Amino acid sequence: MTDTDHTSSRKQPGTRPEDHTDWVALGRRLQNIQNTLVHHENTPRYGDDYYAEALRRLLTDSRCGWISSAEHQRLLDLHTQVDRRNAQEANRRAREARARYATASRTIRAELAGWLRRVTNEQTVPARYRREGVLLAADWLDPATSAAPYASSPASAASSSPHQAAVSPVHSEVLLALRNAGEHEGQLAAGWWQQHALEGRTTSEQEQTAQTVLDGIDSSDDAVLAALPRSDVAGYDADRYQAHAPAGAPGWSELPDHDQALVVDAVRDGFTDAVRDGVAARCHAVLTAWEGTR
Repeated sequence: MTDTDHTSSRKQPGTRPEDHTDWVALGRRLQNIQNTLVHHENTPRYGDDYYAEALRRLLTDSRCGWISSAEHQRLLDLHTQVDRRNAQEANRRAREARARYATASRTIRAELAGWLRRVTNEQTVPARYRREGVLLAADWLDPATSAAPYASSPASAASSSPHQAAVSPVHSEVLLALRNAGEHEGQLAAGWWQQHALEGRTTSEQEQTAQTVLDGIDSSDDAVLAALPRSDVAGYDADRYQAHAPAGAPGWSELPDHDQALVVDAVRDGFTDAVRDGVAARCHAVLTAWEGTR
C-alpha cells in the first residue's frame, strides 16, 4: 500500500459516514475565533483539520460531559414524562386518601351523633336549651338522621328512633366491596369515554384533547370534571345495592338513612376515582405515543 493509498483511506475529520457534522467548518470557525481573541492575527496556525479533530474528540467522547441538542431535548421530554407520571400518582394517592378520610369521617360522625342522641336526656342534660343544643350538634354531625322530635326522657329517647340505639349494620368490609363495585363501573365508563372522546379523531385532535383533560384533572377544573362520566346516584336503589353488595351484607330495607347514604357515597367515590384515574391514564398514553413520534 502506498502513502497515497494510506492517506486516501484514512478517515478525515468531517467525512465520517456515521457522523454528518461538518467538523472542518467548525474547526475553521474555532481557529478564526482563537486567532482573533488570542493571537490577534488572521494567519492559520495549525490548519482546519487539526481543530476539527480536536473538536470532534472533545465533543463526541462519552466522558466529556457534552451532549447534543437532540439528546438534551430527549432528556427534557423524558423528565417531563416522569414528572407527569409522578404528579398523576401523587394525585391518585391523594384522592384515595381523601376517599378513605371521607368514609371514615362519615362513619365516625354517624356513630358520635348516635351516641349523643342515645345519652342525651333530662337526667344527663337537665336544661332543655342545652339538651336541644346537644341534639342540634348531633344533627350537624349526622344530617342524614334527624334528632327531632327531641327526646325528653330515657324511654322516649329509646323509642323515638329504633335505629339510633342499634349498631350500624354496614361494616367497613361492606363499604370497601361497594367501593370496588363502583370502581369497576368507573373503569368501564373510562373505556366508554375513550371511544367517544379520542378514538376516530386525528392525532393532533387526540393530543389536544388529552392534554386539556389531563391538565383539567390535575388542577380539578370544574368544566373538565363535569364532562367526565358521572355515577347515577339519584337512581341508586335496592336492585343496584343487591348487585353491588357482597354476600352476607344486610338488605337495603334494613339500612337506616345514614347507612344508605354511606353506601351511595362509597359507590360514587369508587366510580369517580376510577373514571379520573382511567381517563388520566388514557390521556397520558396518548401524549406519550405522540411525544415518541416527534
